[in-house]
Amino acid sequence: MTETTAEGLREDYLARLDEAMRGLPHGVAADIRGGIAEELHGLDAAATAARIAQLGDPVAIAREAQDETPAGPTFVVAAPVPAPEAPRPPITSTRGFAITAALTLSFGGIIVPVVGWFVGAALVSLSALWKTWEKVVAIVVPFSVFVLTAVLITTMQGFAVAETSGSSSGTGTPPPVANPLLPAWYDFIWFGVIALGLVLIPASGLWLLWRLRGRATR
Repeated sequence: MTETTAEGLREDYLARLDEAMRGLPHGVAADIRGGIAEELHGLDAAATAARIAQLGDPVAIAREAQDETPAGPTFVVAAPVPAPEAPRPPITSTRGFAITAALTLSFGGIIVPVVGWFVGAALVSLSALWKTWEKVVAIVVPFSVFVLTAVLITTMQGFAVAETSGSSSGTGTPPPVANPLLPAWYDFIWFGVIALGLVLIPASGLWLLWRLRGRATR
């Protein structure tokens, strides 16, 4: 009769303990139940009742176990690392620089004679948006035409002066007296060269602007 009473006390207490620990993790609840069942095993009714009284209310045991049970794994969400900012392209690779260079090449020589054109040529050379052959066409071709024409006119003018000097020395027909108010023939050629420069040099810069269309910064 005592064993039956002790078994009944033990089973009743374990049943109430199982109900109280329903919210605990399965492993924790199983360990607690197994330990208490082992302590109550083999005790008589009086000893079982005394031990149950020492253990206390199953709800209190479950609450204490819940407090001591570590929380589930904590996942720390790291703040997204901002992507590294793309390096800015050099200023010589921008469209703004290229447009400024082309306009300086076209009209810099008009605003600041000679120096302005050389500045524009230097800027065009530094720009990365044109191919090498385009820079050569825009810079070297107008410059070569102007230089060759100037050399040719200077040479022809020298021959004309030499011929005039020979005639005035008495070795030939006396030259006609030139009117100082009227330009000589080579003056007209010089005017033509200047006019050619005023057309060819701006056209070269505008041609570069036309070649620039549709090209993005590299």
